[in-house]
Amino acid sequence: METVLRRGISLLAACCALAGCGGDGGGDGSVSMQVFGDPEELKIYRDVIAGYEKASGKKVTLIEAPDRDAHLAKLTTAFAAGRAPDVFLLNYRNFGPFQSRGVVEPIGRRLKGSAVISAEDFYESPVEAFTVGGDLQCLPQNASSLVVYVNRALFERAGAEVPSGPWTFDDFVAAGRKIRDYTIEARLAGDTHAIGVDPALIRLAPFVYSAGGEIVDELSAPTAFTFRTAEARAGIDRLLGLYRLDLTPTELQVESRPLDQRFVDGKVAMFLSSRRDVPTLRLIEGFEWDVAPFPSSEQSSSVLHSDAFCIARGSDVEEAWRFVEYAGGPEGQKLLARGGRIVPSLKAVAESPDFLRADAPPKNAQVFLNALEGLRRLPNTRNWPAVEDSATLAFKQAFYSELPVDQAIERIEVETDGKF
Repeated sequence: METVLRRGISLLAACCALAGCGGDGGGDGSVSMQVFGDPEELKIYRDVIAGYEKASGKKVTLIEAPDRDAHLAKLTTAFAAGRAPDVFLLNYRNFGPFQSRGVVEPIGRRLKGSAVISAEDFYESPVEAFTVGGDLQCLPQNASSLVVYVNRALFERAGAEVPSGPWTFDDFVAAGRKIRDYTIEARLAGDTHAIGVDPALIRLAPFVYSAGGEIVDELSAPTAFTFRTAEARAGIDRLLGLYRLDLTPTELQVESRPLDQRFVDGKVAMFLSSRRDVPTLRLIEGFEWDVAPFPSSEQSSSVLHSDAFCIARGSDVEEAWRFVEYAGGPEGQKLLARGGRIVPSLKAVAESPDFLRADAPPKNAQVFLNALEGLRRLPNTRNWPAVEDSATLAFKQAFYSELPVDQAIERIEVETDGKF
C-alpha cells in the first residue's frame, strides 16, 4: 500500500502544481470531507455534519472509506486526479507524505484569527504532532493513548483483580496468567485468551518508552531506529513475551477473527487499543467492560494516537475552514466525544461530562486524561509511513516466532537504511 501511496503522491504533486489540488465540494459554498471508520464511527461524523449544516445552512458531503489503507489510497487517487475532498482526516503518522508534497493548506493563520478556538485551547501533544516549521498544518481532533480494555466478567471468573488505578507490567502479566489458567481449567483454552495485542510498531512503542528506551534517534528528523539499546530490547522482549507465555491468540486465529471482534465476543479478557474502538464496544450487551492504564515498567508512558482535520490546497479554503472550525471546535468535539470516538484535543471538552460520561462506558474514562502527562509520539516525517510499515512487518513475524528478534531488528535496519 505504501508503494502505491508514494507513487500516487508524486503524481499528485505535479497535478497540484498545474491545476490545484482539491475542491470536490461543488463550488457553491458546500464542502466535502473524507474519513474512514467502522459504521459506528461513521455515524458520529454524520452527526457532526448534521450539526454544522443546521448551524450554517451549508451542505457537507461525506466521503467514506472502510479502513485506513483504503482511505489513504482513495485520497492519493483523488489528489492525483484533481478531485480531492476539501477536508480529510489524517493521523499524524500518515500526514507527512501529503504535507511534504504541498497538498495540505496550513491552518495556523486561520486558527490565530478564529473567534471560536485558539491554539491554547488544545492539548500540546496533538498540536505539536501536526506542526511543521512552526506552522500548524491541520486541526487536531483527538489526543488518545494506548489503554487496556478489560472484560470484567472474565476477570471475575478467573479471580483476577481489575486495576482501579496505575498498575505495573508484572501486575498485567500476573492477571494474564490467572486468566490463561482459568481458560485451561474451564476448557476454554484455544478459544478464549487473556490478552489481545496487535504487534505493530504503534503498539510496541509504549513498551519501549516505558522501559526507558527510544524508537528513533531523533524525533523531528529521524535517521535510524534505536532498537539495539538495552532499554529498547527490554520493551521489545516484554511485548514478544506475551505470545510466548501463551497469553495471546495465534496469528491464524487473529486472521480468522480480528482482536476487536474477539473482545466484543467475550473471547479476549484484555484488549490493547486506542479510544477509537469505543463506539463499537458500546454495542456490547453480554458483559461489562472498562479501561485500565497502559501498564508501567521503569516509567509510566503511552503513545499518542491523534487524527486531524486537514484542508486540501486548492479547495475553497474559507468554506473548508468554517467547517473545520466547527468540527474541531467545541460543538463538533462535543458530538465526537459523546459518540465515544475521540479523546477530545480541546481541554475544556475533554474535561467535561461530554467525554467523562457517567451514562455510558467506559466508566474509567479518566484513564485517557491521566495518560496525557506521559504521552509520547512517533515521527510525522515524509517517509515515516513506509519505514513504520517495514518495522511492523518484521516485529509481527518476531512476535509470532516466525523470525528471531535479532534477525527482525537487522532486517529493519537494512530495509530502512537511508530511507527515513
